[in-house]
Amino acid sequence: MSCEEANRLAYQAITVLGYSATTMQVATPGQPGHIYASKEGAKDGQVTITCTGSGAIVEPEKTGVPIPSLVGGDRPHEFPGRFMQTFNTLRDTQAIVAKQGPEKGLTMTMTRLNSFESKIELGADLPAGGVLPIKVLISNNTPRPYGFDAGQVFLMSAGGGRVSPMAPPATGQGKALQGEMTLAPGQTVGGYLFYPVGVYSSARTIFVDKENDEREGAEVQF
Repeated sequence: MSCEEANRLAYQAITVLGYSATTMQVATPGQPGHIYASKEGAKDGQVTITCTGSGAIVEPEKTGVPIPSLVGGDRPHEFPGRFMQTFNTLRDTQAIVAKQGPEKGLTMTMTRLNSFESKIELGADLPAGGVLPIKVLISNNTPRPYGFDAGQVFLMSAGGGRVSPMAPPATGQGKALQGEMTLAPGQTVGGYLFYPVGVYSSARTIFVDKENDEREGAEVQF
């Protein structure tokens, strides 16, 4: 398990359990990370993530007291046991989805990143600075090539109007989707687009069938 995957799955497990991540230090090679989790009516928890040369280690604790082992003594309804069960379920589900392979057709997935997710994937809390990062994954599982222009992916404001992507911040350089590209049959591309923080209802763009120049609209609901 990679360091980035450990950070991401640990955060997801905490949110699935209904906890709020009150503070978070993203783990990097040589720098352990942690997530402090709180939930009304439940004891606080902490997750420590350590990245090593052979993979990442994820260790849950309860109320700031380290638990040496989940085998014996720890009740399954307490934070460490519940966290590990949820963490392993998310990891297994991810593996199953990966084995199933991509969906047929032309698909586009857009995921808005909050402050914690932005720290994990881009190394900085961009929303705190007024920038909304969106992770984009496009898969062309058709027999035809399609054209796509990253600059023409518009977010539809809840108050009306459309918003164009902005220039990537320094932490997004090299990871941003930019310019026009052609997706060959079977090709998948991914990257990030950046917008002003706001309330958005959907995203819209156009794909162009390169064989007959036919334009096809695409919309992603948030």
